[in-house]
Amino acid sequence: MKENLRFGRPPVNRNTVAGDHLRFALKALGKKWRRDIEDSNHVLNWDNWVTNDLPRSATTIDKDMHLGIPEARLSAYAHCLRISPEAFVSPLTDMVKVLADSVSESNAQIPSVVMGYKDFFPKRYVEHNRDSYMQELFSLMQGVYRMSYVLQGIEILHRCTVWAYGVESFRLLMRGRFNMFGNENEFDANIFRWHNNLHVHYLCQNGMELGYTMTVDPLRHNLVRQRTPFWLKGQGLTDRGLADNVPITFTYRMEKLSLPADMQYEELWEQECGEVINRPFIAPGEPEYESLYTEVLAPEEMV
Repeated sequence: MKENLRFGRPPVNRNTVAGDHLRFALKALGKKWRRDIEDSNHVLNWDNWVTNDLPRSATTIDKDMHLGIPEARLSAYAHCLRISPEAFVSPLTDMVKVLADSVSESNAQIPSVVMGYKDFFPKRYVEHNRDSYMQELFSLMQGVYRMSYVLQGIEILHRCTVWAYGVESFRLLMRGRFNMFGNENEFDANIFRWHNNLHVHYLCQNGMELGYTMTVDPLRHNLVRQRTPFWLKGQGLTDRGLADNVPITFTYRMEKLSLPADMQYEELWEQECGEVINRPFIAPGEPEYESLYTEVLAPEEMV
């Protein structure tokens, strides 16, 4: 401090430095913090911001930027911006590089902070879903599937078709189609691995149904991987689309279809969608009902 005063320079205030870094970062990332709360780029709609319990008041944020960030919030801001607290308060930190690295990670779709799990989830998520693993999984799972599922307490055997069509960093991409109450429901899904299982989150394109399924990871079970034709069984959870929206579980079995030599996957997918539309379920008493119903509900055998 004496050296700074000797040459006429005021001492560096680490809290003010952090405030400057915060102001630069939010502007560089295109984040808003005053009006337009409904805007997707507002900090109150940013998972990192909310999870770290950062200020919800624009006045408080402005004070932190211009007057300095209180010690109690330094670590939370740093974690939100994916920077160490030491670097966050240092005037030597290159925020351009820090933000470039952060944006690069976001574009790669690594979940930064998920539902309060903090650093544990993204670290393990990346370990489980590295690119080489996802590519191998996609090589096995790519294709169109014919799915049958049974809702808890309902004897009707519902039909669905799904298409594992793409792979990105840390996930597989899937589309699906089913009919319920005369309505066509197409959905988009993400598939990722956690430990020895595959998790699937799906959202109907009409925005009315968000569901979840879980099955074994075939790369972790050699006998499952070698099935010919390839098939998987699992459990799911949905709100059924009924007025009360009471969650209900379901059991499903999905079997990959052989791709005809003269057909592309998208053509096979459209063909199966047509089949589902024309026949959305199989009722008790129909010829194939008993065999399919038994297949769906039979215990999983992996040994």
